[in-house]
Amino acid sequence: MIGLRIRSTVVFLISTLMLACGGGGETPGNAISTTNSSNGAGSEIAACDLLTADEVATVLLGSDEGMTVKSGESMIEGVDSYQCSYSNTDFDLLTVIVHVATNSEQFIQIEPKRPMSELYDEIREIEVGDGGWLYGDPTEMQLTAGQGHAVIELELMSVDAGERGDAIVALGDEIAKRID
Repeated sequence: MIGLRIRSTVVFLISTLMLACGGGGETPGNAISTTNSSNGAGSEIAACDLLTADEVATVLLGSDEGMTVKSGESMIEGVDSYQCSYSNTDFDLLTVIVHVATNSEQFIQIEPKRPMSELYDEIREIEVGDGGWLYGDPTEMQLTAGQGHAVIELELMSVDAGERGDAIVALGDEIAKRID
């Protein structure tokens, strides 16, 4: 729990300092194409525009507008990564990540895999996009799902994260619908 608060505090401080970078638009785009990026993987995705403020509030009350943490090339050739982090004054944290692969061969390197169940209090298969998993414990819940050549990852760190699993799945489903 102390480690969670320290990580959350650091992210909150960084997001406060970088809030001027923008993000957190109220109306996400209808569909985001995942072709034609600088790395050859996908188009530029504005990760902080994937969810509305109202959608973020379903799992993270009093959230900031989000901070773009990553936008573009990853360490894997042919895969781009886009990340937005949201925090609140309680130092809770919601992280939204979308990885986009160039093709099926690159996707194999990032495709969602079933987490090791002995590490988590809860693990369940979910029907988000092409399928995935929700897993975690009372203070940290994670979602990983595939959609075409993209992988959606959501992570919520808060004292009541374990109670918000269904809301996290709903957010993952909304993101999957917005990625083609």
